[in-house]
Amino acid sequence: MRREDILGKIATTGNDFVVDIGGGHRPFPRSNLVIEKYPFDHSLHRDRPMQFPTIPVIKADALTLPIPDGGCDLIFASHIIEHLPDPAGFLQEIKRCSKRVYLEFPTRKRELMFAWSYHQWMIETEGPVLKFYRNDLPQMFGDFFHVEYDAALGAWSEARHEHLNTSLYGLAEELVCEFPEMSASERVLSDSPRGNSRFNFATDITRPKYTLWECAAIAAQSILPPTVYAAAARRKEPVTFPADIPSSVLARLMCLHCRGISLKRSGEQIECSCGARYTRDRGVFDFDVPNHNTLTA
Repeated sequence: MRREDILGKIATTGNDFVVDIGGGHRPFPRSNLVIEKYPFDHSLHRDRPMQFPTIPVIKADALTLPIPDGGCDLIFASHIIEHLPDPAGFLQEIKRCSKRVYLEFPTRKRELMFAWSYHQWMIETEGPVLKFYRNDLPQMFGDFFHVEYDAALGAWSEARHEHLNTSLYGLAEELVCEFPEMSASERVLSDSPRGNSRFNFATDITRPKYTLWECAAIAAQSILPPTVYAAAARRKEPVTFPADIPSSVLARLMCLHCRGISLKRSGEQIECSCGARYTRDRGVFDFDVPNHNTLTA
């Protein structure tokens, strides 16, 4: 199953307030707001130019969301929880803010393929229980899946999204965190066939259907000289900035100093009656309280 098929099952209405945490360049299409901790750090996005979606983006920490209690209908968090030092705190914050949640993170298979050093956890599920194993997985394949990542592997991964990614969608209050004592490596070894217990898998192959765009990209990369394809892949895209915050979204935000909801726009700032001010940089308002927000005298 492809990602778009999974996302198509998420039910929202026109009145739902939907927040994407860490959406970056690829937010959930129905989102009203994107919250990013590092909105201008694109180091993990293959050197793409600075591009933002055409919806409002604010800077805030995932553990301190500027959303009132129960103020959100759906929080969408794709490939963010495996990065966080305190995933339990993040889930508590989600439960405080939102009725429903969509979580997406790599499966064991994908973690073993890439073994990203910046992932804190390998996550597995049993119903609503999320089990977090401290990620100490070795890079068994070295840089192979990183250096050899081409159009064919991209299409292969997209067509097998459900095998490489875990998706959870439901009531936030039902989710439970567990932190087993064993590490990710110990977990993998605990139930992986070894020695004479290994077996050969069937050779019958069911191939998924690839899109016309994916076929064209694979064909182009196969036919064109490497330098030509690489130049086309590095094409310069225009820098884009997020949309301004409309009054309907501003009314849904909370001041992180007094936890009040009396926020008002004042030029390039958002101000609260308690004196807190949230400044804007390149279209992004800064709600990351420990860093830059100030109180008026």
